[in-house]
Amino acid sequence: MEDKGTQPPEPAAAAAISSVLANDDLLREILLRLGLPTTLVRAALVSTRWLRLASDPAFLRRFRARHPPRLLGFYHTARARFQDEVPAFVPLPQPPELAAALRGARLRLAPGSSGSGPDAPVILSCRNGRVLAAEFPPDGPRVSIISPMHPARHPPALPLVYELPRQPGQILYASCMLLFPDVGSDDPSYTFVEFLRKDQEMLAKAVSVRAEISDLNSVRESATIEIQESWERSIRRDVLVNGNLYLLGGKGHVLGLNLASMRLFLFRLPDGVQQLHRMGNIELLRAGDSGLYLIHLKGFQIHVWFRASDSDIGGGNWELVDNICLRESFGQFAEPNWESGDALVALHRVEDNAEVFLRVDRVIFHIHIMNRTVNKVFEMSPEAYRYFDIFPFMMLWPPTFPQLRNDHDQDQ
Repeated sequence: MEDKGTQPPEPAAAAAISSVLANDDLLREILLRLGLPTTLVRAALVSTRWLRLASDPAFLRRFRARHPPRLLGFYHTARARFQDEVPAFVPLPQPPELAAALRGARLRLAPGSSGSGPDAPVILSCRNGRVLAAEFPPDGPRVSIISPMHPARHPPALPLVYELPRQPGQILYASCMLLFPDVGSDDPSYTFVEFLRKDQEMLAKAVSVRAEISDLNSVRESATIEIQESWERSIRRDVLVNGNLYLLGGKGHVLGLNLASMRLFLFRLPDGVQQLHRMGNIELLRAGDSGLYLIHLKGFQIHVWFRASDSDIGGGNWELVDNICLRESFGQFAEPNWESGDALVALHRVEDNAEVFLRVDRVIFHIHIMNRTVNKVFEMSPEAYRYFDIFPFMMLWPPTFPQLRNDHDQDQ
């Protein structure tokens, strides 16, 4: 008996399918619903026409807005000294296609994995599927930008810039090493930014660092801005959205820097929200291209605030969009001692997707704010308790497509 499952479609159905796939607008809508960048790249292999549609920048902006890059896992560190860090990767559950891609990646940052020395790399930053890592061989420190999802690529060695020229009386408030989130894996540079304070004034300095280039005469500098309140020295509390770098540290304000114009600005935290001293009770998250989320942890309640990126710079303009009771969301993960209030609770952010890591004593949970899913992902050892840090690892964006061949017809 003929297997009906292998029968070709009826002529009328085949004609309908052909008419749909021949229409660029309809094909874009189909590609938009694929869900994963890896699936989109596979679909682009059908023909040069499909490839042109899938790799079009305007289409990719729509695809990213509908399917933000996924959190693949995180690197964690435990160290007694800066140079002693040994990064380890913890994957998160993924669909089969992404799990297969992860198996082909080189996620372990073993000694010499950046090709520049015998010691294990020290993670400085992790953004958009790339890891900025430093090594300290005998001939001097250097930095590499590693793409674990593309292990065949050999990044060039970059100079390690950790300090910029200062005037007398200027005190370091914060420094950031930035990998820009909207560039591909071939960008061979990072940007180093310092925030300096003198009396009641703050200013910022920035320099782009490329291979074999460490010209500190090309440092760009902002005008000063007046700071009235006390600000804590900030470490890894920055978030980059649409060319603006936002920094926590003040009890009642967020400090911003537009990197293109080097303009500093301030805006207030939401009413009733205050950053506690070294408690990890607030984090800023990127809300796609539309603005910022502020995650405020108060006891075992999470309050989610949103601020549009086009809000007036000087104002608050925050909107409370969600409240989450962690005891209810945690369900079976909740421990009896949490009710006493003795547990240490702190936030660790993720760049996109309104996701956070929450540390409760020595246990790390991954929380997706919008769909309220909670998963226990890691439990640190007592030895790692004091020096533990997290670097979320996102899927690379934009995806890498095959090269178009000009000698082929568009519809081939």
